[in-house]
Amino acid sequence: MEIVRTTLRRIKEEFPGTGKIAPALLVTIIILVPLFVIISEFLRPVTGIWHHFTSSLLQGYILNSLLLLAGVGAGTFVVGTGTAWLVSMYRFPGRGFLSWALVMPIAVPAYINGYTWAGMLDYTSPLYSFMRKSFGTDTGAFLFVDILSAHGAVIIFTLSLYPYVYLICRAYFINQSATLLDTAASMGRPAVYTFFRIAMPMARPAIVAGVTLVMMEVLNDYGLVRYFGVETFTTGIFTAWFAFGDRGTALRLAGWLVVIVLAVIMAERLQRGRARFDILGGSYRPVRKRDPGRPVAMIITMLCSLPFLFGFLLPFTTLVRWTIQTAPDVVNTSFWKLAANSFMLAAAAAVAGMAVSLLILYSHRVSGSKAVYLLSKTATLGYALPGAVVAIGIMIPLLWVDDSVHLVVAALDKGTVQWMVSSSIFALLYAYLVRFLAVGYNSLEAGYERISKSIDESAASLGSTGKRTLREIHLPLLKGTLLGGGLLIFVDVLKELPLTLILRPFNFDTLAIRAFEYASDERVAQSAPAALIVILTGMLPAYWLNRMITRRRRVPAQIRKPPPE
Repeated sequence: MEIVRTTLRRIKEEFPGTGKIAPALLVTIIILVPLFVIISEFLRPVTGIWHHFTSSLLQGYILNSLLLLAGVGAGTFVVGTGTAWLVSMYRFPGRGFLSWALVMPIAVPAYINGYTWAGMLDYTSPLYSFMRKSFGTDTGAFLFVDILSAHGAVIIFTLSLYPYVYLICRAYFINQSATLLDTAASMGRPAVYTFFRIAMPMARPAIVAGVTLVMMEVLNDYGLVRYFGVETFTTGIFTAWFAFGDRGTALRLAGWLVVIVLAVIMAERLQRGRARFDILGGSYRPVRKRDPGRPVAMIITMLCSLPFLFGFLLPFTTLVRWTIQTAPDVVNTSFWKLAANSFMLAAAAAVAGMAVSLLILYSHRVSGSKAVYLLSKTATLGYALPGAVVAIGIMIPLLWVDDSVHLVVAALDKGTVQWMVSSSIFALLYAYLVRFLAVGYNSLEAGYERISKSIDESAASLGSTGKRTLREIHLPLLKGTLLGGGLLIFVDVLKELPLTLILRPFNFDTLAIRAFEYASDERVAQSAPAALIVILTGMLPAYWLNRMITRRRRVPAQIRKPPPE
């Protein structure tokens, strides 16, 4: 120990700022381990199983993934941008309700939405039975549309993920200046021209950001594509790992999936270029909502009601009905143990995520170093990686740790070690931290931006230490942000499926896994209680996000009108 202390002391003497950036540097290295593992696989020779995948399966993975990305991207763009514009710009019946109701589908994971709709359109469903008996309708195994297909997956993804685009675009539209819009109206331009030629080009960063988030979620999904029989990179990773038992092929597929993710991100950056899209300036005037007339207002109400109806209300009421039917058989001691497992994991991940976010942000604030800022931003890259990729990237080094421990114990003739870190709660929490650190970091960063550094300087001039300033000043001011960011991580962990499926300890299940297993066994109704708890919990951040957006806007000081003399 004395040698370690001496070494650390010499490092601090040679590099005075090392103590301030060490936490951010250490966390960044730990967070980036999965990415390094995935990239290193490209340097190794390929196996025969990889040749089988490239010759027989890889083309299908690529085509299906691109089909989903294109279809869901276009669908969420149309639904999310359109509803955000209508809610932000017009008065119509039900607008107050629909403005927050349109956010609710974000609480329903895509895989839950998928198997719920499959159950509602199944040949034996009440709706299909009614149509068959009343009108003689018989369209095969499913009513009107074969939902268990790639096109059905596009529809379900769109209904579940459009709120990402809606939230970001609505936040933009309600803060845009009315100057350009009024100029177009004074020139006699119709509302359609204003939307397509002025509002949409100006809102391009918001639209692209929302669609990019949607694409990340599509690439991360396993439950929906697995249930719908659509082979993608994520299902291929599971096939290579569990069916063929080939880690190398699973890692290489994960690597190509990372390449696709990075390509999507880079395409967004290149598409934006150096363009600026400022909406606040000296001519800023808040937008006033327009009255489109009663006939048009009724049409707008109908259009905005459809995404909420199909994306949330119908699946939610169906799950409530199934829960009432199956609760006596499903909701028992084992069920509540699953709920305890889920909430325990989600709470621990939320605490860890916010604690690490606070650590690296405070290190950046104290040091003021650009290097620390870049390191902290690098540590949030895990959110862009699909859950299956993160799980594989973590599993490999943890398996190496297990093997090393076993070899050491065997060499010392100490028997065998029963516990393995690769199949422990620690592995799950580590993976959740890598995957969802960006959620807590971005929330906390926004909170820190509202705390002036002059407060820190005043505290230091009064003799306050850094730790005391953090404890008595920063934490009370950041309390709301910490709770909000922790809530978002909590719900994301509760819904996470592929990562948990790979890394969960033996005989350890969660609500998301149980819902998926019931649905995979064609026991869709029995999955409803677990799915309903996940959805009800997910409604909390949906409400919180909507409240943040609808909070009364404050016009920046530099563009406020001076008070009358």
